[in-house]
Parts: sequence; structure tokens; C-alpha cells
Amino acid sequence: MPHLWAMDLVNNMVFFSIGVLIPVWKEDLGISPTQAGLLGFAGFLGFGLMALPASIWLTRFSPKRITLLCAAGMAVLAISQSMATATLFLMVTRLLFVMLAAARIQIQVIFIQQWFSPRYYAPINSLDFGSRAFGQMVAIAATPSLILLLDGWRNYYQFLGLGMIVVTVSWMFLGKDRNRTQQEGGSSRQIGSPAKVLIRHKVLWLVAGAQMGAAVAFGSFMTFYPTYAIDRLEISLETAGLLMGVFPVGATLGTLVAGPLSQMVGRRKPFIWVPGILLPVSYILLLQMNNLPLSMLFLFTAGFGAMTVPPILATIPMDMRLSYREVAVAQGLIRTLFPFSAMWGPLFVGLMEEQTGSLYVGLMIVAPLAVTLFIAGVLLPETGAKGRVPVSTR
Repeated sequence: MPHLWAMDLVNNMVFFSIGVLIPVWKEDLGISPTQAGLLGFAGFLGFGLMALPASIWLTRFSPKRITLLCAAGMAVLAISQSMATATLFLMVTRLLFVMLAAARIQIQVIFIQQWFSPRYYAPINSLDFGSRAFGQMVAIAATPSLILLLDGWRNYYQFLGLGMIVVTVSWMFLGKDRNRTQQEGGSSRQIGSPAKVLIRHKVLWLVAGAQMGAAVAFGSFMTFYPTYAIDRLEISLETAGLLMGVFPVGATLGTLVAGPLSQMVGRRKPFIWVPGILLPVSYILLLQMNNLPLSMLFLFTAGFGAMTVPPILATIPMDMRLSYREVAVAQGLIRTLFPFSAMWGPLFVGLMEEQTGSLYVGLMIVAPLAVTLFIAGVLLPETGAKGRVPVSTR
């Protein structure tokens, strides 16, 4: 698992550095607001295109080998992004990098079920998402300093690519597959194609769609809030990076707390509908702030609320005791609908900025959309140990 989390770290440092790199790319590559939105769009599109197909087809093969191939390709593509001299090339290499990252993360679902018993699913999902939140924190907070230290964003991407090569080579020797029987705590036997689980258990569509509105707001704020903060708060790029680093600090805490606390209280639903109230309020108030400490407070709150939800949604299919591949498909649907929703946020906000000259208008429109978490959290059946209700297959 630490090997997989190291790969997550590199993935997130490439993916989430976009917010603080957009001002740099505007000077170096001359990108427009719309092109900046398209770069954010391309990243989320990569996840959306690959998550579900990978969970259906790639899970048939050795998880260790698929992880190795994906990690090697990510290393090459991280270095390739450093060579970009045009926005289109940067967009394509970013898209391909994220597609491989999405495939690798789907395989990670299999490893969790191979190596942990059911009572640890919620805590380990918290650690799994926590590692990504930590990578997000490092990417946002440390990228400006690392760019200065490494003498440019191109060297920064090369550094990340070399880091992925090191982890990939180590994985060749230390990565392991494990097969478990149902008696050992493995999942129930798969019936037919794993994709059919989405027909048998229609509630999985509600699980996957819970974050759609939140995803639009998340993608928009991660892409454009650093630029908004630089103008509104009159701060430097380095300070904006440190400010945005508060979001994943809250996210890391939220995701590490959610799984164990949910397991302790025996309920899942409150960890979905409560953030559905907390997030819209946090995003809206954040846009009104022209004070750095208050901005940090609302970013922390938004991060905490945003990342309380994913480990819980990832645990619900495991609560249902589906087969390994069916759980991967269920999580693949989550990782398809989330990025397909998130990718429209940056594009919409970028277009609104180009039309109105203001980021505030676009961000204010998308901020309340996280209320979809509240709606889904109320409608979902409870799958926690206490208050569990049968999940209909009709």
C-alpha cells in the first residue's frame, strides 16, 4: 500500500498543480482563460474516460502487472509534459497521464479487498483517500517553492517523472498479488459480467451521482480560485499556493476521520448529507472574503467537507459484499460521473471570465451545486452496521 500511495502522491502533484501553474503558463505559453479551463477540463476528462472501462476490462488481469504498466506510462507522460511548447501538446499529455492514473487507481480497489478484511474497509479507504489528499496538499502548497528551487516548471515535471520511475522500479520487486477465499473474508462470488452489477443494484447510480454537483464546484475552485485569490487578496503566487494548501489540510483530516468514525458509529449517511450543507455555504462565503485568515478558515472547512464523502461512498459497495470486480465497477462509476461533472466547471468558469472579465460570476454560480450531496445522502439506504437496511436489487 505505501508503494501505491507513493504513486498517488506523484499523480496528485501533477494533477493538482494546475491551479498554481496557470499564472505561470499564461506568461510562458500565453494561454487564455478559455484554454486554462480546457486544461482543467482535459484532466477530469481523462478520469471520466478511463475509470469505468478499466474496472470492467483491466481487472481481469494481474493487478501487479497492470499497476506496473500504468506507473511506467505515467512516468513517461509526466516528463513529456515538461517538453510542452504549445497548449495543445500540454493538454494531450495531461489527458493521457490522467487516463493511466485512473486505470491504476481502479486496480488499487482490488488490492484493498485482497489484503484487508471487511471490518477494515472503511478505515483503509480513509487512509487511501487521505494519501491523495496529502498529495493534493503537497502539490498546491509546495509547487511554487519547488518551481523556484528546481528553476522552472519544466524541471519540476521532470523531477516528478523521475520520482515515478524510482517507485515503478521498486514496485517490480516488492508489489504483490493475493487471492482470498470467501472464508478468508473475500467478497461474494461474481455473477456474470461485473458490469451487470449496475443493473442488479440500481442504488449504485445514486451512490455514484451523489457528488456530481460537488464535482462541478470542486473542479472550478481547484482550477481558478488561486488566480481569484491573487487578484482579490492582492497576494503573490507563493502565498496563493500556501493559501490553497489549507484546502487539502482540511481534506486530509476529513478523509482520515470519516472512515474510522463511520465504522465506530455504524452509519454512512450522515457523512454524505452533512457535507451537502457545509460545502455550498463554505464556497459562497469564501468568495466574499478579502481577508487572508478568514479565507484560510473557509478553505479548510471546504476541504474537510469535500473529502469526508469519498471514502464513505467507496465503502458502500464493499458493505454490500459484492465481488472484487463488481466493487471496482461500482467505484469506476463513481470515478466516471465525478470527473465528467468536474470537467465542465473549469470550462464554464473560464468562458464566463472571458465574457464578463470576472472570475467571481462563474465561481458564484457553481458554488451552491454541492447540495447534491445532501439530496443523495437523504435518499440513500443505510449500509452501516447500525441502521442497515436491505439494498434492493430491483
